[in-house]
Amino acid sequence: ASGALIGLIGMALLCLAKSGGHGEADHAIVGMLLGLLAGFTYALYSWSARRLMQQKIAPRAAMGATFGAGGILLMPVLLFTGAPLLTAWNNAAVGIYMALVPMFIGYLCYGYGLARIPASLATTITLLEPVVAALLAVLLVGERLSLSGWTGVALIVGCLMVITLPAKRLPFGKRAALTNRASAK
Repeated sequence: ASGALIGLIGMALLCLAKSGGHGEADHAIVGMLLGLLAGFTYALYSWSARRLMQQKIAPRAAMGATFGAGGILLMPVLLFTGAPLLTAWNNAAVGIYMALVPMFIGYLCYGYGLARIPASLATTITLLEPVVAALLAVLLVGERLSLSGWTGVALIVGCLMVITLPAKRLPFGKRAALTNRASAK
């Protein structure tokens, strides 16, 4: 629970790091709400793909079925907003690149990992995505991150350390006593 709280605070600090201009706070709040919705759907995607894999469906087939269903759901979005993709070859090339490199190859690797670790751990590790995006924005695009943004990055990394590092092993007698107490409740 403490790791999740650290992560939430870190995400909020990172999201709000650039807020401050006219209307930017409103945009940041809308962006965070949309991000929460995206996070929910991402968790649903991870859970459903992992569930299929646990039913002895091959990881590639599980990932393909999950992405196929998502692609079908996105078709109306493409119809309403996809015209700029077709206006120039540069736009189409960027769209093809985004589909092949970060999406196809990235999620192929994600599926490989998801077949081997619990969906909750895989989804938790993806908290590094906004940290990497922020770092790339600073290093490649020249954006500046405020102190609160850097604090958010540090808290997210700290959250991942708290959540993913194995808990300290208790001696067998104490572990059994804790297990018995927990199951008695």
